[in-house]
Amino acid sequence: MHQSRRFVLFAAVTLLIAGASQVASAQQPNIVGTWKWTRMKDGCTEQYAFRADGTVSIKRGDKQTENTYLMSWAPEPNGRYKLTVVTVRDDGGRDCEDSTEDSTGRRSTVYILFGQSRETMIQCDSRDGANCTGLMKRTAP
Repeated sequence: MHQSRRFVLFAAVTLLIAGASQVASAQQPNIVGTWKWTRMKDGCTEQYAFRADGTVSIKRGDKQTENTYLMSWAPEPNGRYKLTVVTVRDDGGRDCEDSTEDSTGRRSTVYILFGQSRETMIQCDSRDGANCTGLMKRTAP
């Protein structure tokens, strides 16, 4: 194949890949920001501040923790995104479950289902949607 045709073919493939990547990232929900919800039964508030560096501060009631997180790039077949959180520091206090247990080192996996606007989400303990928390609303980007 002639050199200039190879270049044109290479450029076209590169643009196609870049375009597909931009479409995929536009469809990928962004969890970065501050999310909040208040339990109806007792008025206890939970707040999650996800940062772009893979860390998240979680405040549940009076309990504050610092954590790392990893969200899957692709949703499960049911549309939920797998989110793994590891607690690196527990500053103590009583959480919304009335527990004061130190959660340092705890690893948990939840499944996030985003609302159509991507400004709301629910968090479930299992892939099938059992034990869900929310509706959480994004309160800050």
